[in-house]
Amino acid sequence: MRQLNCRSDICFSEGKYLSKETIPAQREVPADVAAVQYDLIRIVRTLRVRAGRDALASGAASALYTVVTNAPIRTTELADREGVTTPTMSRVVAALEKSGMVARTDDPTDGRVTLLVATADGEAYVHGKTSVKAQMLATALDSLDADQRVELTQSLGRLGDAVAAACDAAACEAAASDGVAPAEPGRRRTERPPGRRADE
Repeated sequence: MRQLNCRSDICFSEGKYLSKETIPAQREVPADVAAVQYDLIRIVRTLRVRAGRDALASGAASALYTVVTNAPIRTTELADREGVTTPTMSRVVAALEKSGMVARTDDPTDGRVTLLVATADGEAYVHGKTSVKAQMLATALDSLDADQRVELTQSLGRLGDAVAAACDAAACEAAASDGVAPAEPGRRRTERPPGRRADE
């Protein structure tokens, strides 16, 4: 939960000043909520530590998975699916291109548009061949029986959908741009780099 430090009508949380009107009412959560949160923290922390620097940031990994499962896809559609703005997603895509995980291809129906596709390296990463995190999860899931594995997969999917639906715009933007360098100072984020073809 957010740690709030409030004075008058202004609160300070996670490095930002917020108006009290923008903060949802705080309430004590049931014990199972705290247990789920702790387990998720343990899982993410363990995967991050064991994977080391070779792992993609969470926002980039999520975007790459969406590209693999929905390619070819426009940057604007990818941004919509990930719940972020197009400028934010453009920076994520640029990082994935630089790492050799995604590439651009021409849209056969519109020469002004480029589409995103995963490279062989991107496919290999998502399918676990080069992802330490995926290999660790595969080993962990192998310890469950078939019914437990199906139940866990379905439950996590529903929980992920519910959390995404409750995610406020600012938090989702921060998560999607995790590990991606911010826009250059003084440069408008909506500006298209010179020579870049339209993707929307």
